[in-house]
Amino acid sequence: MSIGEQLREAREAQGLTLEAVERAIRIRAKQLAALEADDYTPFASALQARGFLRNYAAHLGLSADEMLAEAAAKAKPKPLLPQLARPASKPAPTTKEDTQPTAPTPRASLANPTRAWMSRIFTRDLAVGLMVTLLVGLLLAWGGWQFAQGAFSAPTPTATPSPSPTLSSAQVASTATPTLNAAEPTSALPTPLPNYVGVNIVIRAEQRVWLRVAVDGAETFTGQLAPGATREFVGNSVVEVWTGNGRGTRVIFNGQDQGVMGELGQVVIRLWTVDGVVTPTPSPTPSS
Repeated sequence: MSIGEQLREAREAQGLTLEAVERAIRIRAKQLAALEADDYTPFASALQARGFLRNYAAHLGLSADEMLAEAAAKAKPKPLLPQLARPASKPAPTTKEDTQPTAPTPRASLANPTRAWMSRIFTRDLAVGLMVTLLVGLLLAWGGWQFAQGAFSAPTPTATPSPSPTLSSAQVASTATPTLNAAEPTSALPTPLPNYVGVNIVIRAEQRVWLRVAVDGAETFTGQLAPGATREFVGNSVVEVWTGNGRGTRVIFNGQDQGVMGELGQVVIRLWTVDGVVTPTPSPTPSS
């Protein structure tokens, strides 16, 4: 399955349209459609195409690093054409010396010097010129492939050990069990864009979590996130986040890391507005 097919299948599985994704991650719908068609020609540069592919994959909960590595592998140039062998000049045929005196050159052999000059031009010089032109063309094609490979290549992802089937790295850190490895590497947090308008929330799952997110009063996501998955939500005035595992839910608000929302297994509800974070006060239970 190609990269574009993976993106389209993930989007359709979540019931999202291209227009909905455009509003969420600020990438035009026709550019999203080009990524799903594995067409990178509408982008200004290979660097821009890589950035859009990373943001789109992360929004759909896919592994951006794996997709960039797959795109880089498909962009490798073909092997260079074998060098053309320059035809070896034939040795001049040796002739047996004539002991007879050389006869005078007939006047008829010098009657057309133009033909002899053109014959020399269109044999040796023309062949050499064509070979040089062809060699320069091959070198230019090779250089173009090398440039395209360097511009679109992605860093080779470092193999990370699979998480323990019973406890995640964050749970190991909280319980301090000496037999489990608590130093499992985690991937870097996504770098938010500056100059935010409204409320921009990026949620990263440190552990497996259940989430419910409402943007400007409308519920936009309900479900689980696997460890390492990220989702981004953009609202005009308020973004409300419910989580069933405070320790496993990290929030970035307008480019600032807010840390995890609470403790392990804690149910936490918070709202982020343009003025900052708001923790709702639970309503008192009326006494009977």
